[in-house]
Formats: sequence, C-alpha cells, structure tokens
Amino acid sequence: MSNPNIEKTLTNKQTFIFKDLVGPYFNPNWHFHPEFQISIIAEGKGTRFVGDHVQSFEKGDLVITGPNLPHLWRSDDAYFEKDSDLTTRGLVIYFDNELLSESLLEKEEFYNINKLVENSVRGMEFYGETRQKVNQLMPEIAEERGFSRIMKLLEILDILANSEEYNLLASPGYVNVFKGDDAEKMQIVYDYVMDNFKTKISLEEIASLLNMTPTSFCRYFKPRANKTFTRFVNEIRIGHARKLLLEDNFNISQISYECGFNALSNFNRQFKSIVKMSPHEFRKLFLNIKTSIS
Repeated sequence: MSNPNIEKTLTNKQTFIFKDLVGPYFNPNWHFHPEFQISIIAEGKGTRFVGDHVQSFEKGDLVITGPNLPHLWRSDDAYFEKDSDLTTRGLVIYFDNELLSESLLEKEEFYNINKLVENSVRGMEFYGETRQKVNQLMPEIAEERGFSRIMKLLEILDILANSEEYNLLASPGYVNVFKGDDAEKMQIVYDYVMDNFKTKISLEEIASLLNMTPTSFCRYFKPRANKTFTRFVNEIRIGHARKLLLEDNFNISQISYECGFNALSNFNRQFKSIVKMSPHEFRKLFLNIKTSIS
C-alpha cells in the first residue's frame, strides 16, 4: 500500500508543472515528493514546517524545497472555521532532477545553480529584492507555452541561485527518516499540537493517540523531528507569539499567556532561546523597520 504522504506530482512527459492553488486553506497534510518545489504564498498566513524547521508565514513567502524534504504550510485556525470567508492562494512550481542533470551541474556555468540545488535539501526561504522579483515573475509562467516556459523557470532559478538574501531552514545534516506510517503518526502529532498549544499540552494524551507510553513516544519523536517534543511545542508557541508581537494588539504579558506559557519568565527565556532576542527587542526591531518603510 502506498504512503499517501509521499506525493508524485509530475508525469513522465513533463519537465515541470506550475499550479495556481486557490482554496479555503492550504493542504493541511505533512508530505514530501521526489521533485523540487518553489512556492510563493500569494494569499494567506499560518505556520510553515520544513524538515525540522518551524516558522510563521504570510503573503509573499518564497521557499524552495529539495526532493523528499518533508513540508507543510498549515493555515491559521481562522481559515478552518465553519463560517470562514477567508481564502488562500499559492503559486507552486514542481520540477525534477532531469531538468538539472548531474552532468549539467558539473559545468562551470552552472556553479551557482549547483549550490542552489545543494542548499535546497535543507529548504531555503528568500527575502528582500529576491522575493519581490520572483513574486513578479512566477505568475507570468501561466501565460507561457513550450520552451518559453522553460526559459521563464530558468530565469527564476538564476535569480535564486545568485541571491544572498536567503535563510536555510532545516538543520545541517537533516535527513528524512520517515518510513511506513511515520508520516501519518507525525501528522497526528502536528494536528494535536496546533489545536492545543494555547493551553496545557498533555504528553500522556498525545502518546495515547499513537498507542504509546509517554516514554516510548518521546523516544519515537526525537529522531524523526530532530528535536525533543518539548522544544517542538515551544517553537510552535513562539512562532505564534511572533505573529502577535508584530500585530501590536497585546502587551507581552498577555501574549505569553495567549501562547500557552503559564509564566512570563519562562516565555521570555524560551523566546530568547529560539529567536535569539527578547520579545521586547523583537517587537521594537520590527516596529522600527515598519516606521522606516512608511
């Protein structure tokens, strides 16, 4: 029986495909596939999982993921509400290894493209002018036909390959170790945490959902997520905290409790451990950036 979390997106007659995905929310399933993927969020916001990396996303988000790198763009809870009129839109390109063969990547002219391919195994988030350029170019692919489509894709790859405006996502040496029903089990974990991170997370409850003891669950989770379950939960909570800090509707103490922390001191400590600055410094930094832009 095939694993539904392993997706094949291209036929044997296709070099790449472009999809304009519109819906009430993004695909909520943790999955991976053998193709490279370039994704732009044209509308929507939520939490992005790439390998063992967790981060919030919003409109304009630009990411490339390499073959078989697990990923998930999970829309915020508001998108799943019964009476929601929110919509999401994602522009996605899938292309396979045959477009960039090993012999081609060895050529001098493809040095930067080769580095892009190598870095994509960890996932890459692009920002700044690079993000703006690719956001403008991606929709144009839908209008192209034949070899012109290939040329437009190569233009995008050239921009990404020559950019220094990026962050690597998954940890160095991250390896996809999912086998059998692992992806389905991890999906249960992700869904439970996303539904409950604002309140107390029960290790006993999540373990029971997988028919495990708390101890066996912790041993199971760590090598697959490349982090402890506690660290994973804290990253989800801090990701939500960053969104609230940027919205500037709550004070830091309120945000702490809104994100599931029972003590402000623990919230400050975990925030600094993950973001490398305090909540106050984070809010001040981005408010200053917002002021300078306006």
